[in-house]
Amino acid sequence: MKDDVELEGQAPSAASFGISFRDTSPDAEWTPRFVSTVQNLVTAITQALNLSNLDGITIGFDYDLALASVDLGYESNIAKRYTNKNGLVGVGKTLRVRRGGVVRIHVVLNGEAIFDLVEHEPETEEFWRAANLIAHELGHVKTAAWFEGHSPGVMLAKHDCDWALSILRDAAHGIWEEYAACRLSAGVSRGNLVTDIYTETLECSMAGAVEHARSAIKAHYEHRDATRLLVETLGAISTPLNHSMYLMGHLEGLEQEIDIDRFSSSTGELAPYLSDALIAVRKCWENKASWNGLAGLDPIIDVLVDAMKMTGLALTLSQEPPGSSFSVIYSAATLPNGEADMEIIRMKRTLGIQI
Repeated sequence: MKDDVELEGQAPSAASFGISFRDTSPDAEWTPRFVSTVQNLVTAITQALNLSNLDGITIGFDYDLALASVDLGYESNIAKRYTNKNGLVGVGKTLRVRRGGVVRIHVVLNGEAIFDLVEHEPETEEFWRAANLIAHELGHVKTAAWFEGHSPGVMLAKHDCDWALSILRDAAHGIWEEYAACRLSAGVSRGNLVTDIYTETLECSMAGAVEHARSAIKAHYEHRDATRLLVETLGAISTPLNHSMYLMGHLEGLEQEIDIDRFSSSTGELAPYLSDALIAVRKCWENKASWNGLAGLDPIIDVLVDAMKMTGLALTLSQEPPGSSFSVIYSAATLPNGEADMEIIRMKRTLGIQI
């Protein structure tokens, strides 16, 4: 159905960027409708969000080739990576590109993910789910504009901070980005389909998250790699919090009430941090145009540090030498042999033996 043909298009009234449709047969019956629908949606959204920093949009049915086709203007081994694990596969990506010394944003979308634009009529929720995917990625373009406005060049520079804080800032930035992009794009949807998808993703990602974090702590007794310990424990905690922000941002964009308590049964021990994370991203939103670099993410980092401590990893962040440190909080849940190891520790403490 899709031949190896690339079509170039330009959204009407958008002279500053173009839309590239890759692997799209010009002879296919659906092509004209697909192209015009995307162009019209992009025009309306970019005008509403005032996206002067948009470099262009590439839509391809071979997502990897579509990503590879974009010239970043610099070398990077990680910029074009996307989620592809635990049944979650990325379908949209915003790439920071350098054009004449200026940082702009190029959006890449998997054509399969938005094919409902031609398979369903505009009156359906499925059509608007696809439209919301486009709006979501363009929401990321807007968040990048805010960031470049108050901290130009920082996102393409090496982190100027302690090793642990660098890792935490990456995770916190992901959480913030999804909240903000969903809040900006929420209006481009109809019915409950988008809300239902985000709710299901949240509940699935929360399942076993704390147990995975504690398994990472247990594994540290064997590998003794501090960076690996932090990355794996943080990943187990930040991933579900990240997914929760899709839903929270979407609901806030729709100006709907958020009932955190309704998720308490599925979030378990993470439930209090869901509420804390929402407070943190709201604080970041209030100051979105005036951060001092990545330090604007500190409210979210505080939540991540607290959540990891709950799982059994206590972090002490420091920018001064020798830098950040950590300690494992001994419990049956964080020791390799569980309650047996914990009983030995209790006996040592009773006898005054240093652990």
